[in-house]
Amino acid sequence: MLLTIGYFLIVTAGYGNGFWLPALVKRLSGLSNLEVTLITTIPSCVGLFSLQLVGWSSDRSKERRLHTAVPMLAAAVGFLLAALLQNNAALAVAMLCLVSAGVHGYQPGLWSLPASFLTGAAAAATFGMMNSFGSLGGFLGPYVVGYLFEATHRSFTAGLIFLSISALSAGCFILALRPDHVKAPLPASKAYTGD
Repeated sequence: MLLTIGYFLIVTAGYGNGFWLPALVKRLSGLSNLEVTLITTIPSCVGLFSLQLVGWSSDRSKERRLHTAVPMLAAAVGFLLAALLQNNAALAVAMLCLVSAGVHGYQPGLWSLPASFLTGAAAAATFGMMNSFGSLGGFLGPYVVGYLFEATHRSFTAGLIFLSISALSAGCFILALRPDHVKAPLPASKAYTGD
């Protein structure tokens, strides 16, 4: 359940960011659509680099829980600072790069977690439940940010704070997993029990 709720909150923050990022950059910078498109590739590239770096580190250390939670906590800080630094477009975009590093960097650790303490049908059911419930966050994040944008007279501040709270909560749910239950995954030859 902790993984499922954590993933729901991760998806809420990630989709809220992905859906509204171009509009936010447009609002911050006042640049043309082409220039905004070019600027929004910067956080995406940072996210790609983070995904690779965190995945490499997680595999090297065989640690999954912190490699999932820390990127989400970084994203929470990035969302909050982006909300506070909206008067400085360059700093706000830098904070959105931190957000992107977090909302992409968590993936290698998260998808290794269920197999680190579950096997067979239990692991498969957990993956299915995480995906099913988590997908609802893909609706909630963009919807709430849009609602708050309109309700606060076209300001992104409340939406960014909401996304920060979602990312912070996600990190806390992942950290709530007991470390003694989260171990390095079994080798593929021993992971399947035949159940």
